[in-house]
Amino acid sequence: DDGPYSKGSKDSGGMDTALVSRRQSIPEEFRGVTIVELIKKEGSTLGLTISGGTDKDGKPRVSNLRPGGLAARSDQLNVGDYIKSVNGINLTKLRHDEIISLLKNVGERVVLEVEYELPPAVPESSAGIIPKTIEVSLYKEGNSFGFVLRGGAHEDWHKSRPLVLTYVRPGGPADREGSLKIGDRLLSVDGIPLHSMTHADALNILRQCSQEALFQIEYDVTIMDTVANASGPLLVEIAKTPGSTLGITLTTAIHRNKQVIVIDKIKPASVVDRCGALHVGDHILSIDGTSTEHCSLLEATQLLAATSENVKLEILPVHQSRLPLKPPETVKVQKSDHHHCWDPCVNYCHTHHPGHCKTPTWNQTSGQDYCKSLVAANFSSPTMNAQGFPCQNSNTLPRSSHPMSPRTTMLRRRQKKKEHKSSLSLASSTVGPGGQIVHTETTEVVLRGDPLNGFGLQLQGGIFATETLSSPPLVRFIEPDSPAERCGLLQVGDRVLSINGIATEDGTMEEANQLLRDAALTNKVVLEIEFDVAESVIPSSGTFHVKLPKKRGVELGITIS
Repeated sequence: DDGPYSKGSKDSGGMDTALVSRRQSIPEEFRGVTIVELIKKEGSTLGLTISGGTDKDGKPRVSNLRPGGLAARSDQLNVGDYIKSVNGINLTKLRHDEIISLLKNVGERVVLEVEYELPPAVPESSAGIIPKTIEVSLYKEGNSFGFVLRGGAHEDWHKSRPLVLTYVRPGGPADREGSLKIGDRLLSVDGIPLHSMTHADALNILRQCSQEALFQIEYDVTIMDTVANASGPLLVEIAKTPGSTLGITLTTAIHRNKQVIVIDKIKPASVVDRCGALHVGDHILSIDGTSTEHCSLLEATQLLAATSENVKLEILPVHQSRLPLKPPETVKVQKSDHHHCWDPCVNYCHTHHPGHCKTPTWNQTSGQDYCKSLVAANFSSPTMNAQGFPCQNSNTLPRSSHPMSPRTTMLRRRQKKKEHKSSLSLASSTVGPGGQIVHTETTEVVLRGDPLNGFGLQLQGGIFATETLSSPPLVRFIEPDSPAERCGLLQVGDRVLSINGIATEDGTMEEANQLLRDAALTNKVVLEIEFDVAESVIPSSGTFHVKLPKKRGVELGITIS
């Protein structure tokens, strides 16, 4: 059975290892206790399924809550909770059938003593996340607002937790309002602060509230560095629960004398707000593959409303809509769902690279939450795609107009051994443009061209063609379908260290261009190229799907054996 923190995942991989290992009971330091009182009408059932007993595997625990049943609508129980006693009768020594008959014949008032696993003490990864608060007004239905609350202050400070929403009941008041999600923290109700209250006191305050109450909620927003550093359009994929809205309203704007569709407002705490990838003013270029170029505002809004659980939006982030539109090159990295026998993440979750996931205790991370830095919030997973920017926190550079400073490049080149055909730079990693960690490597590239068309390579460097270059010239442009593009080894921004064995750095730009022209006459040139390599694309282990942009006729550069 799913524990309350496995974020609603029902796949085999999402099974909370922590809960499997503690099948029999919850260790004292993670154990919370609550008293649940249910009043059932004569002849009706509780809508509660309990597994376990002395003749069965494990202690009595809630294995199912029937939707619409009394237990589910009480919003006080989660699947996975342990039932300690019923109306004061201890269940530990009872067989499964005895427990069932006890529940059936218990009378109208049912008091359950429940043990549950406390929420994690700190949010699983505090890096890359900022908490925000929102005020939400909800109407009570029955005696509840439609969510299960756990945690709270405790006299043993090790057990004190924020008051965390562990479940939002589908169709209930909170779910219909749409802002609250599992993992959100409740800060105050009707202006009464709850941060120093025990679980029991907080529940009492909720019961005493009038029909309408104002909740102050804290939720997490992912910081998407990828979006801030991107150049060119991005493809954002957002996973949302069926029936929920994204939380954005659109409007039109004029950009370069053309009407474009832009984001007008983002609803606080909505799916889009939490994922951190979209901002007010972003241009929406396409919705689920349909271009918005000729759409009216009404049509675009309809397209947005018709989206399914996985929404794909192509956007031009607001901070760069001043730049010319470039076609998106997408590198997309996603955790694979298939577990392989060699996948270290599956059987023993404690082998991890330190510093990848900040979890209070490693065994609380379920297989599904393992890849925290790739998945934005706990329920929405935008996979960032940009001009060579895979995912969050990954470090592939869009090699655009940021030449390395001449001085660093020069120092780095002095340290380099010249005799290596393909060598790793001896200088350690540096921070490239966009704050990405990179190291440099060199390689030899052989191009075959002809005197008429050359090699399809344009260089840039120095201010005057006749001044001596203080740093190697950069590849400024690669002509489409030229030998330089077809070889698949060159990118704009790469540095040309030598042409046919002659170093470019001590010469002038004019000499470099002349070397290329001379080489074209012999139909062949050997270039020594220095390029940046991102230090790590994926901060985790496991199996991944990697999608790479591929131009026709250009090699990917992999051989398979």
